[in-house]
Amino acid sequence: MSPELKAITNMPMSDLSAKSGGELLKLVDEVEALMEQSRVLREWLESAIACKYVYKASSLRAELQQEFGFVQFEDGEVKVTSEIPKAITWDQTKLNAIAQTIREQGEDPQSFMEVEYSVLDARFDQWPEVIQNAFRPALTIRHGTPRYRLAPNRREVKP
Repeated sequence: MSPELKAITNMPMSDLSAKSGGELLKLVDEVEALMEQSRVLREWLESAIACKYVYKASSLRAELQQEFGFVQFEDGEVKVTSEIPKAITWDQTKLNAIAQTIREQGEDPQSFMEVEYSVLDARFDQWPEVIQNAFRPALTIRHGTPRYRLAPNRREVKP
């Protein structure tokens, strides 16, 4: 990081805004390069964290019979939270056929607009099984990207 970039947060806004367009562009380019370096470093570090904890998290998920959501465990003074979100998609062709069957008694909204069908997971889970079964052929559930968070373990340690 250049000395000029380090100094800008202590520089009066009037002085900073008085710089030429070229000087400001140079600072912006430097900030963007640092942001890209930070992004790469963060991704590399997150990969190492995932590598370190994937087996422990997978074992805990198997033990809990929990395929999705959060699991937590401790590694010394660190609390590790692992999340695997649900990534839900609906087969648009199949949902269209279902909607067509439902709409046989009324107007077709597709004549007025383009429609992408979607079903909220929370609502689907609350439906009676007979309705869920009608929609199930259009449902695909896949794993989202696993995420890990580290935080200090606030648990009191007894001597």
